Amino acid sequence: MHATMAARHTPTSPSRDFCQLRDVKQRIFTLKGVVRQHAVRSRVLTRAGIKPPSQVNAATLTMAPPATPEETPQWGPDTAEHVAEWRRQLDLKGWGAEMRSLERKLRAEQGPADVAHLQKILNFSNLFYFSGIALAGFCNPLGGNFVAAFLLSLGIYARWAMVGHHVSHGGYNQQQVDGRFHRKTFAKGPVNRVFDWLDWMLPEAWDVEHNNLHHYKLGEVDGDPDLVEKNLVDLREKTNPLWLKYAEAVGVMAIWKWYYYAPNTLKQLFDSQIKRGETNANFANVENPFNVEAERPATMGVCWRALKNGNPKPTLALLKIMAPYGLYHFVALPAPFFLLGGPAMGTVALMNVVVAEIFTNIHAFVTIVTNHAGEDVYKFDTPVLPKTDEFFLRAVIGSANYRTAYTTPGRPEGKPAGWLGEANDFMHGWLNYQIEHHMFPDLSMLSYQKAMPRVKEACERYGIPYVQESVWVRLIKTFDVMVGATTMKSWEKGE
Repeated sequence: MHATMAARHTPTSPSRDFCQLRDVKQRIFTLKGVVRQHAVRSRVLTRAGIKPPSQVNAATLTMAPPATPEETPQWGPDTAEHVAEWRRQLDLKGWGAEMRSLERKLRAEQGPADVAHLQKILNFSNLFYFSGIALAGFCNPLGGNFVAAFLLSLGIYARWAMVGHHVSHGGYNQQQVDGRFHRKTFAKGPVNRVFDWLDWMLPEAWDVEHNNLHHYKLGEVDGDPDLVEKNLVDLREKTNPLWLKYAEAVGVMAIWKWYYYAPNTLKQLFDSQIKRGETNANFANVENPFNVEAERPATMGVCWRALKNGNPKPTLALLKIMAPYGLYHFVALPAPFFLLGGPAMGTVALMNVVVAEIFTNIHAFVTIVTNHAGEDVYKFDTPVLPKTDEFFLRAVIGSANYRTAYTTPGRPEGKPAGWLGEANDFMHGWLNYQIEHHMFPDLSMLSYQKAMPRVKEACERYGIPYVQESVWVRLIKTFDVMVGATTMKSWEKGE
């Protein structure tokens, strides 16, 4: 008996103790990582107005990717035979780990230079815009002089696509001193909206629709409010001649900001506030005036049809949001030219403002809408958690890049861009880094220039399709999807 008791108390070997301790540490490290992952997801869902899970049950936490309806994996050697070859060869965990490491490096490299770069972009935006105003009464677009209209449109475009866009994502939260370029304050409230970023859309609505739903539900049929193939289903299914459908798609470019983006972002804001009302009394009585199906976009057409049926609520809600920009842009801006130069000069100024609005709509459509449409871009029927391995993968295969500074002539050795590259990126609104932007939404524009060659090289090593083409090629492919001539790839079908 004493021998038995002695045997029970015999110390384990040091190597066994070490292995057990290592296993415990690994389990703790894994659990901490998953808890952080759930915390990130909760913050994202909360910002989008979606109620996150009230508790994180440690017993159910796992590092595995989110489940899909299919029983077979969507990647790796155990996937079905019909799945694309690159997916069967994919080391998804290795890919995810490398991208998380890259994100940490890029974030650590950010500093005052990023804010200075942003300020330079803002200065050029102001230069173009106020130069356009100065020339608005003299350059007659009806006579073929579009200089003033082009400068105005470029200033408006830059203030949205580059400044407002990346600041509202939080790309400059940590690098600044005076705090102007912080996502919580930039363009938020009526005063800041006027001085920071005045446009058709309400910045708070853009934050919900774009920064959260579009970015964290990229390409999801039941979640992404900007999925072209879904939103244009009526046009795709029309029996009109194909040329007529293409003509309608081209026409959308000139009006899409106020016709689609302003009402649809507002609809998503109302939806998020209604969800917040479940736990927050301040939003308990919110109603969504846009009476459309959850997955159908709210457009100006919805407002017009509601008015015809005696319901002014959608129009009134939208007017409150659109009136500040409309009154400033089309009334206050040309008014001094009418006063100083009479009807002739005032009319020229007003025409420049109208043409500038058309130009900036087209410019934005060409560089924004075409990022996530085409027969070589994926859509998804299943959701994914933020910052998981598959999240980084979907950012690549659900997006497309254009020409970037890295491949533009004149780039100095060891620098992410030369002056020609900066000009190229400016004209693309830094939306030519859409893949990197969707992988790391809250980094600076300068960081995307640094990230692009590293991400593309990693994709080549892992066999992941990295789509990068001319913006004009992407525009044609987008039109093809809009009219139903082509269909996007389906992730769940194994394509």
